[in-house]
Amino acid sequence: MSKLKLSGIIKASIVVFTILIFGQCMRDEFQFDKLSTDLEINSGLLMPLAYGSLSFDDIVSEFDNSGFLSEDADGLLYLTYADSLISFVANDILEIPEQNFFQFFINADFSFLPGWTTVSVDSTQNFPFTFANNEELDSMIVKTGNLIFEISSDFQHTGEILMTFPNITLNGIPLVRTVIMDDPSGNFSANISEPIDGYTIHLNDSVGSDSLFLPVDFYVEINKTAGNPDPVLTDSINIVAKISALEFETIFGYIGDYELLSETGNLGLGFFDSPMEGYIEFEEPIINLNIQNSYGVPAAITLKDFIGYNNAGDSLGLAFGAEDSLTFNYAYPRLSDYFNSDIIKDTTIKIDSDNSSLSEFLAIMPSSIKYNMSAISNPDGNTSYNFVTEESEINVGFEFVLPLYFKADSFALTDTIDFDLFKDADIIEKITVMLEVTNGLPIDIDFQIIFMDSLYNTVDSLFEATYQPVIPSATLNADETVKDPTIKTSLIEFTSADIIGKLENVKYGLLRAGLKTPDDDGGNLIPVKFYSNYTVDFKLSASVDVKANIND
Repeated sequence: MSKLKLSGIIKASIVVFTILIFGQCMRDEFQFDKLSTDLEINSGLLMPLAYGSLSFDDIVSEFDNSGFLSEDADGLLYLTYADSLISFVANDILEIPEQNFFQFFINADFSFLPGWTTVSVDSTQNFPFTFANNEELDSMIVKTGNLIFEISSDFQHTGEILMTFPNITLNGIPLVRTVIMDDPSGNFSANISEPIDGYTIHLNDSVGSDSLFLPVDFYVEINKTAGNPDPVLTDSINIVAKISALEFETIFGYIGDYELLSETGNLGLGFFDSPMEGYIEFEEPIINLNIQNSYGVPAAITLKDFIGYNNAGDSLGLAFGAEDSLTFNYAYPRLSDYFNSDIIKDTTIKIDSDNSSLSEFLAIMPSSIKYNMSAISNPDGNTSYNFVTEESEINVGFEFVLPLYFKADSFALTDTIDFDLFKDADIIEKITVMLEVTNGLPIDIDFQIIFMDSLYNTVDSLFEATYQPVIPSATLNADETVKDPTIKTSLIEFTSADIIGKLENVKYGLLRAGLKTPDDDGGNLIPVKFYSNYTVDFKLSASVDVKANIND
């Protein structure tokens, strides 16, 4: 009895049937360490080549090329994809504008009385503190900022200016600044910058007005310089002040009606990247918008133009009931949370088939999604007390949860691989291959491989259409879980004349694994669930007949 080393055609037949069971994922499941490299020729005797078991989580790796597959406590498989849609911090959207907030004139409407050497003036001025978005702030803790003074005097006398800011405090103590006018020439000027880092600014409401103001107390003392003329009406002291480079640590009050965000984005799902065909409808898909918020501000987010695109170029918008947009509020911390250092609040907005067209949306198997998201603060107006810290942020996360609970018809996974494996065809008379598959899945499975040449022209197919094997679904319990597997045995003969010779030109193989869920007595598809313990078991055997007139 002679022996023949496994030639290219034997290896090819192994690869064919390896790929046949759901494409590339099966190749890792054959127990090739159990496969002899020598095949004994024995007419009519099928020798075992390989065997193995493929679990359903191996099968759905065709979906799951990025590690999205998980299972719950019962073993139900699901795909989960998570990404960040929006993330922004307070300083991205809230800025305190520079305040050119007072200009104070002290005019010479006085004179030195006989014997007097000093004249003093007291005054309190309220200077507007302005914003751009209808803010009505009570106070702010300043992180950084500068109070800048530009002072000039026409008086030909020395003097002193005392400015007290009762509403700009540090540890409860008001800010006080004294400026000495030591030039009696009538050309005195000074530029002074006072840092107010860490100070708290308290703002008051103007009586009968919607504006905010900052009070300032002035005490000005003019000291007569001997020999210089008395003040005239045109003499004055001019004080211009502003707050610049102001950044807040925390602000309190009503921050106004900001547009917190308006963003259009694109999101790649990764579930349906591989080419697929047919119909599939998922029963319980869920999109979770996970919001983490530390703004002490109520807000409303609107999600619209949520459109899915598949690899075939089709698109479909997600409808929210009768609307094409979804607006929702989310949790925000109150002032008591601020004092308790508990300002991070979580909210999950659930989008499913009860409040949207999500199942129909997924039926086109989108590989990417385009969306528009916008948000405004205080949608109900000035009805709540706000606060925002420098570290306040909003993060909106996107989570797609896709339980493997679906119904499908003519749904196929396809792939193209290199297939330059048919060699030594001239010495092979016949190959007989037997494949036995035990299907423990709640789906019918059919297989086909289209052989193509270097230009991707079809050369042949592994099975004739009428002989393409279909492995019926396992029998099911009343709850659509698997009861007993079904067994299917296929026997195929390859001959050099009608198959092997033609396949010498094959360079590529188009793989197709079709799926169909069972139907009820009325012909309606039944949705079924897929668990991690479901398997497909298989055995592959072959015999080879070699031409009689060949040399060693």
